[in-house]
Amino acid sequence: MANLSRRAFFTRLSATPEVVTPVRPPWTTEQRIEDKCTGCFECVKACPEVILFSADNRPYLKTGVGECTFCEECAKACPEEDLFDLTAAPWRLTAEIQQGACLLEKGVSCQTCTDSCDPRALRFDMRVAPTGKIQLDANQCNGCGACLISCPVDAIAMNDQSRESLANA
Repeated sequence: MANLSRRAFFTRLSATPEVVTPVRPPWTTEQRIEDKCTGCFECVKACPEVILFSADNRPYLKTGVGECTFCEECAKACPEEDLFDLTAAPWRLTAEIQQGACLLEKGVSCQTCTDSCDPRALRFDMRVAPTGKIQLDANQCNGCGACLISCPVDAIAMNDQSRESLANA
């Protein structure tokens, strides 16, 4: 039964929500966005996949609405010098299969994420009974997000390894 005391009620209201740093467009970083982005949103307008949006005068990637094809249009459209670095890796995003959420774990046959994964980072392993299991090779994953939109039960999330390494430092 839920605690319905007045103190518990008001404590929940005053609880501060966790602040999540948004995922920035490929080939840039939070620091570069902070230092060099003027908020012109040319990168947002140039994205043919319509996965870039703007909030607080800064561009961000909305995961789960489409996949990044790494076409570089966002970087080419940006008038700011050195905001995008096309010589670096686009980002350190990788897919992560949520424990207990995949249909295969519930005994339902599904492979839609593996079908949409061009770099073949997600593979179907039939050795796991009874219906198999999706294996993720994080080294092959480019973080495009195609698997996010193909999963019918939202069992996949994006993991930002750069934030993980900052948290563990």
